[in-house]
Amino acid sequence: MSGTSPLRRSREHHLAREIGYSRPSVSRLLNRAREQGIVQVTISHPLEHILSVEKRLRERLPLKAVRVAEVNGTDVIGAVGQAAAELLVDSVANGQVVAVGNGRSIQAAAQRIPQIPRVDCTIVQLLGSIPGGLPSWGRDAPTICTRIASQLGAKVSRMPVPLIVDDPSLLLPLMREEKVATTLALAARADVALVGVAGVEAKGAGNILAEYLTPNVREAIRAGGAVGHILDHHYDAYGNPVPTPLTPRTLALPLDELRRIPLVIGAAGGEDKVEAIVGAVRGGILSALATDYQTALSILDML
Repeated sequence: MSGTSPLRRSREHHLAREIGYSRPSVSRLLNRAREQGIVQVTISHPLEHILSVEKRLRERLPLKAVRVAEVNGTDVIGAVGQAAAELLVDSVANGQVVAVGNGRSIQAAAQRIPQIPRVDCTIVQLLGSIPGGLPSWGRDAPTICTRIASQLGAKVSRMPVPLIVDDPSLLLPLMREEKVATTLALAARADVALVGVAGVEAKGAGNILAEYLTPNVREAIRAGGAVGHILDHHYDAYGNPVPTPLTPRTLALPLDELRRIPLVIGAAGGEDKVEAIVGAVRGGILSALATDYQTALSILDML
């Protein structure tokens, strides 16, 4: 009796009541049946299907790590953020450099990173600040970097420059400024990166580039076959860069340098991001993924 778990005793009690036997009799019969191979016990858990999908994604795509989240209600961004936070915390070690992007999923991840004992690492900004003032403040890279550094007790390296400059002639001088050059060089040497993934069809508040999507830019995106953008660099279904009129105005670590970071975690969810996620993984831009269950299924359907 003392060696039987409460859960097992409860199940045996319910079975005994159904068939009219005493619980000890049911227990003896089940033990005998197990020994003879007549009865097999299968453990079913809500996480089982999640783990199965994660395994299938790792088998079908060149991913070093995958975290798939179950969505409670409609908060896809919150679920993806939680998965990304867990993946980041599991991946960071003392002495490492963590490069961080922007966006709503990255903001959600930063909000869900627990306060943990001081980690001797540095959080570094991957790209300039987005426009929009206070409405965009929480999902901007400097704010996100500060939040993550605070939670990890880490150092932080920021650069006070815009993501998109007004004139292409301003980009190179800005990138040569000591603070900017030092920050981008540190980001390029990062051990881990955490970035958002945007689809080309993103609309409204979810599209950081919305105000810059002029007809000329949209035409370049369409003509180049772009499926998404990371750090506001567009790319096609195989991860190849797609130049647009915004390219010479964008202050962010280039995709070729991002690829060289050992672990790049992409955080994204939603049907409008499936092609963007697959293209980024196929092209070696992302090497790890945090997403939601439905998006994960859609990715598998596409492969």
